[in-house]
Amino acid sequence: MLVATLIAAAAVAQDTNLAERAAILRPGVWLPRLGGTIQDGGAKLDFETDIFLRDREPTLLGEFELRPVDHLTLEVSTFDFSVSNSGTFSGNTTFGGMALGNGDLWSGTVEMQSVGIEASWDMVRPYPRGGGTMLTFAPLLGAQWYGVDLDLRNVTTGNSVTRDESWEFLYGGARMDLGWDTSEHVEWLDSLSIDAAVGVGSLVGGDGGTGWMVRVGMALEFAANTSLYFGYRLKELNAESGSYTFDAGLQGLFVGGQIRF
Repeated sequence: MLVATLIAAAAVAQDTNLAERAAILRPGVWLPRLGGTIQDGGAKLDFETDIFLRDREPTLLGEFELRPVDHLTLEVSTFDFSVSNSGTFSGNTTFGGMALGNGDLWSGTVEMQSVGIEASWDMVRPYPRGGGTMLTFAPLLGAQWYGVDLDLRNVTTGNSVTRDESWEFLYGGARMDLGWDTSEHVEWLDSLSIDAAVGVGSLVGGDGGTGWMVRVGMALEFAANTSLYFGYRLKELNAESGSYTFDAGLQGLFVGGQIRF
């Protein structure tokens, strides 16, 4: 019943993605790589050169955007990322009291879950939403929860270290939205819109830290209320909890669809 109602609502809507008020559901596949370092008592371990956990992993990413009143945009997002690998260690160090020696076999898994909410206010509007051309600039505030689970094992010695940590990322930044109504010039395309946002802030939880994010995307609305969406997402943390430091993040292309209600 709910799905039927949403489809019916989409069918009767007449605006494009440039509408002043709208609700937008944006499901898709994010293709991020994990990059950065971890440290716990010994030398830093790089996810690319020391323990290779940098494989691109298709990850479901969902975003819901709501513009309930003029100027205001609310966005909720969530994802669940996981990567695992194994190999032979080169060098000598320790991690969380576990020795890693030259030639030891290792295996590792990193999982990152996240839920976030963001609000932005169109403060500068050279071309307000609702017309044939849109250009707006907005300050934004956001809060995002990250759960980061790490399991690293020395298969040769049978020892392992597990870290299950979480942090809240509180940030501020800026957002830009740009778009054109193309229906009169391109028969198969109703509108083209571009969104971009950047944010920096602090981490709460553990011993804190810092973080930043970048989001860019393009929506091609080829049918009433339906768009193809292409973008890029970056989530970066420099997080601490006791002797443990997770200085790493995810970045990659995002491909999905967009349904406007």
